[in-house]
Amino acid sequence: MKSFPNATPETGAALNPLERAATSLVMTSFVAKSAPRHRAIALLMALLVGACSSSTASTGPGASGADGAACKTGKNAPFAAPAGTPFTLPTGVTLEGGEMTGDVQQNCGDQSFVEYGSDLISVCVGLRNTTGADITVTIPAGTVFLVKDPAGQNGIILQSHDLQVPAGQVAYFYFRPFCINEHCIYGRKEDRYTFGNVASDPKIAELIALAKTKSLKPDSDALVAFGPSVWDITDGDGLTAEHRAQIAMLPNQ
Repeated sequence: MKSFPNATPETGAALNPLERAATSLVMTSFVAKSAPRHRAIALLMALLVGACSSSTASTGPGASGADGAACKTGKNAPFAAPAGTPFTLPTGVTLEGGEMTGDVQQNCGDQSFVEYGSDLISVCVGLRNTTGADITVTIPAGTVFLVKDPAGQNGIILQSHDLQVPAGQVAYFYFRPFCINEHCIYGRKEDRYTFGNVASDPKIAELIALAKTKSLKPDSDALVAFGPSVWDITDGDGLTAEHRAQIAMLPNQ
């Protein structure tokens, strides 16, 4: 479990979606000595990540229709509001403004990402400490960020994080959670989020276990392996041997 102090400046913020997808192709070096089939899989995964990281996501089922929730049907229906244990903030800490925002510039724009799983879902979390003592807020792996727009992307984090909130202050934390609704609209500034459950889906639990020691930062290649893995759980048939092999080859933190 990692501990993140508030407001750590970071240079070299996220690349734009096309640059990130291209950069992610370096994942193929992990399988340079493998069979051509594995190299093809790595390339395909990089391209899939690019799909989650571009405006083409807005053309998916239900993205522009009157019934926005149509993008959260079928296999994805359980991830419209994933089942699990409700996440609650500790006594003395409240969510600033009662919600989280996709507009990160005012309060989170110059901070490092607590977790980096997506190029297009941006969530700024403001936590107010109403007590006279510092409080550590633990956000567990599997916590879901529920978007209020039924046509928008929900997010999920794959690692647990300890967030330090100073006494009597508001601390802001910048998340780039993983997409869990492949065909919904990508994140926008006007999006608003609330905390959902800590997901109990067993396939998500397996992925969380695989992610525990890996680096989920912009300078890692974890997104190439984990992004498609999430979608194959939420909108497909689950993890494959290829997914597990790619994740195993990722360097540890």
